[in-house]
Amino acid sequence: MIFLIGFMGSGKSTIGRELAKELNCDCLDTDQLIEEKQGMTIKEIFNQYGEHRFREIETEVLKELKGGQQCIVMTGGGMAERRENRELMKRNGKVIWLNCSFEETARRIAGDHARPLIREKGMDGLKSLYERRVPFYQDASDFEIETVGLTIEETVEKILTELL
Repeated sequence: MIFLIGFMGSGKSTIGRELAKELNCDCLDTDQLIEEKQGMTIKEIFNQYGEHRFREIETEVLKELKGGQQCIVMTGGGMAERRENRELMKRNGKVIWLNCSFEETARRIAGDHARPLIREKGMDGLKSLYERRVPFYQDASDFEIETVGLTIEETVEKILTELL
């Protein structure tokens, strides 16, 4: 398994789909798996149960993934916050941090009201959250890809070079 981690807007979903095409393997989105498991949207889970419960469900979904499976796993931006999640990912595959400056991330996600944390925290709160998560991404990752200024194809090529 190849896990893609990084802050919201770093390109995990876009890069994950392209990387899966290149490697001819499946791609799994943990947020989508959570929605299927709960029968609710991420936004509904946050509203009804709060972020803490959402993080617990994230860990449950991560535990349900089968080690050795050839696939790309696109994680939620907060997946690396929990030590247990970082350990699970490292034990079950390669972990790639798609690093993107906060300024670029903010540009990419501006106006995306489907993300509960944007509405809840605002841009100042998101910047603090970004800064808090960076050490978790560093700790979890086997390697980092700086995505600012790269095309999707260039990012995928850099990942493939690191993997092979």
